[in-house]
Amino acid sequence: MKFRVLLLLLAALVLAPVAGWAATDHDFRTVDGRIRHYLLTVPTVGKAPLPLVVVLHGTYGDGEKMARHLGFEALAGRYGVVIAYPDAYRPAGARQTLRWNDGRGTLESSAAGIDDVAFMRALVDDIAGRVPLDRARVFVAGASNGGMMAYRIGCEAADLVAGIAPVIGAIPLPIAPDCRPSRPISVLAVNGMEDPIVPFAGGLVCAHVARAFCERGEVIGAGASLARFATAAGCRGWPAERVEPPRVADGTRIRRVDYQGCAPGVRLRGLWIEGGGHAWPPLPSQIGKRRAGISTANLNTAEVILDFFLGPSAR
Repeated sequence: MKFRVLLLLLAALVLAPVAGWAATDHDFRTVDGRIRHYLLTVPTVGKAPLPLVVVLHGTYGDGEKMARHLGFEALAGRYGVVIAYPDAYRPAGARQTLRWNDGRGTLESSAAGIDDVAFMRALVDDIAGRVPLDRARVFVAGASNGGMMAYRIGCEAADLVAGIAPVIGAIPLPIAPDCRPSRPISVLAVNGMEDPIVPFAGGLVCAHVARAFCERGEVIGAGASLARFATAAGCRGWPAERVEPPRVADGTRIRRVDYQGCAPGVRLRGLWIEGGGHAWPPLPSQIGKRRAGISTANLNTAEVILDFFLGPSAR
């Protein structure tokens, strides 16, 4: 119980709220009759139709925490992008969501039959009814459970998105054999090579955490997850690899891998953090350094994601 309370406090207090944060609340009823909630930020600059990035929270998180703390809000205007922060399904009266049904098969959302791939389609449709969206530039990013969900969307709904950015996530083992994206999409994967929660090489999630606090399940490795999309994109040969010179001496380095010769307009990149743990860089993990490991100061994840999908090099 004490550990659960600590998680909730850390999730709420990781950083002070972003100045000028102005995401608006929206609720809508999906085809399964459930009421779902999300926050939406629409930039005051940018040429319509606008691109969309959907940001998925992790365990013990929600859309509001993602909006307040990850850094996307300060960047939306620069990139002229709509940002959506949905919540995983929360039963009436519950304090916590059931987490995204990411494909591990071990979560409450799986037992409850929550179809979060269908929800993502409904979410984009609902946003498109409020904002002029460029449906060719819809992207999904996520952290941990949200990163696994981003992979599931890429595997099962590639027609919906132009790209995904899973952070500290991997493809759940049960859905990996059938992960055959229907078309090439871009992927930016960010993983700590010393992640004790979602193992970089694959295996049991939360192996050293009590089942009461983590619903476990298994994943394939970070490299193998990215490779699934390289096959769909027709990339040729082994990816090029280089180690970025560290800007901050914090015991971490960024190992960047880029697949070559992929389908036109499609890029696949892995940012493997040597010495990095289970965190959204440069923010400290919500479960603390002792349990999660180091969060590198050599990467601003929100900025890197938006630049990968929407910066000059992406055009």
